[in-house]
Formats: sequence, structure tokens, C-alpha cells
Amino acid sequence: MGEVEVWEHNLLEQMETIAVLRRSFPIVAIDTEFCGFLRNTPRYAPEEEKYEDLKYNVDNLRVVQLGITLLDASGNRPLPQPTWQINFSDFDPEVDPCSPEALRFLENSGIDLQRHRREGVSSIRCGALLKEKLFGGGDCSFVTFHGAYDVGYLMKMLTGGRPLPETLPEFITTARDIFGGRLYDVKYMARFCHGLRGGQLGLMKLADLLEVEADGVAHQAGFDSLVTGLAFYEMHKRWAAVLDQLNSMILYGFENACDMIKDDASSPFRPRSITKIIDQSLTIFYCMGI
Repeated sequence: MGEVEVWEHNLLEQMETIAVLRRSFPIVAIDTEFCGFLRNTPRYAPEEEKYEDLKYNVDNLRVVQLGITLLDASGNRPLPQPTWQINFSDFDPEVDPCSPEALRFLENSGIDLQRHRREGVSSIRCGALLKEKLFGGGDCSFVTFHGAYDVGYLMKMLTGGRPLPETLPEFITTARDIFGGRLYDVKYMARFCHGLRGGQLGLMKLADLLEVEADGVAHQAGFDSLVTGLAFYEMHKRWAAVLDQLNSMILYGFENACDMIKDDASSPFRPRSITKIIDQSLTIFYCMGI
């Protein structure tokens, strides 16, 4: 099975397809590719400092790709292609800020930035369609890997390109509202699964340990979203008894702030376990899913 490359000419058609399929495949794995970092955050920086850098980077940089993969609770994917790779036109390597290392990395991963400029999709237009077709109702679950930046770029798209919230609690609360409290970070989840090195591995090394197999090009958004979705399914299959104790809406790197938001007695948000979400989605014949 392959992926659908989404450009301006087939954007509307593919968004309609996603809107239909999400009813039967309610687990959505997402990944973004973007043009690096203007600020690099020290590994053990406080969460508030991490968010200041995340906000600065997302506010000042442009997204290059969005990958979306749909699955159901049994790991099934829609045929013939379960994955969409949306290619954006926003980033102009001639004038827009980026890190030189990231530019080389994108090009070495097979991303044709000049074609993106000619044939790609406006992220703002895509965000408006995503808001309707992917986030517009339905009890769906979303999956990321080390997903704070994925969430940040999606938030920027869905809000019409506005800057991210000023504070970390506001960012987490906004993410909770966008994803309906049903967002899972595979890197955080791996911390609780014996044999997965305490969640310290990158996506591809984690996939190797899980014996996840997928065809495609690593470090492109479509393929990475597929691997993220398959890893999520495999982890839940093997360690359900462990993962059932975890709640959603814990982003790797922002665990303390996420816990504080969820523990706030004044917050109406009460997340559910992974199994409850999956079981409920089965009873309603699945509403979608990264």
C-alpha cells in the first residue's frame, strides 16, 4: 500500500475522501515536516523555556508537509492507500527563514521544494478544509510521535496562521479543545512499555524494535505518519494492560504542564483511557483517527 500525494489540483477530492473514510477508520496518525529551528532548546530546559522556543519557531517558520494515516482498532487501513501526504506551497527557500541543515535534510529526503512552490497547497486553505473535513465532529483519536511541534503547526493552520498562544497552559488547553482531548504521543507512551528503552528512541528505531514494516521514504510526512500509526497499534496490542492506565493529552517534553491542566479541578476536561476510546469508536462504526 502506498500514499496519496496531495497537491493543489487534487486537494478538494482527497479531503472529501478523508472525510468519508474517517467514519470507518477513527484513528488518525499525523506528522509534519518543516524547515528546521531558529532556536534550538537545550535537552533539559524547563518546560516553559521549551515552549517559548517552540512558539518562536512555529510562529516564524513555515510547514512543508503534513502526513495523515487512517487506521481502525484492529490495525486495518483503507485500501488501496491509507496515507495522505499534503505538500505545502508556503515555504520559499530563497527568502524564508530556515536552518541550512534542515534545508539539506529536506532535500536529501526527496522533498522537491521548487515543485512545492509551483503545485503545493496553501497551509491556510488546507487548515480551513481540515477544520471541516477532519476535525469537524466525530469521536476520533489522534496519534503523534514527539508531537509538540506537529500540534503547533496544525494549530497554526487551523487558526488561519495566527501566532501560537502566549503561554504553555494556554497552548495545552487549545490543543485539548482542537483534538477533543483524544491525542496520544507515542514517544511518551513508549516510556511505559517494557523493552522500548524508556521512550528514548527515535521513531525509526522504535519501529524496528516493534517489528513494524512499512514502505516509503523516511523523514517524509506521509511515511512517518504511517509508521507512527502502526507503532501505536502494535504498542497497544502488546501492552494494553499498561497503556490502559494512561490518559490522553500528554505531550512528550511537556508532561508536567499537561498533568497540571488535567488535574485542575476547575477544568471540565476529563480524559478517557485508550481502550475506552477504541471500544466506543467500534460501537459507532468508527469515526476516524495520526
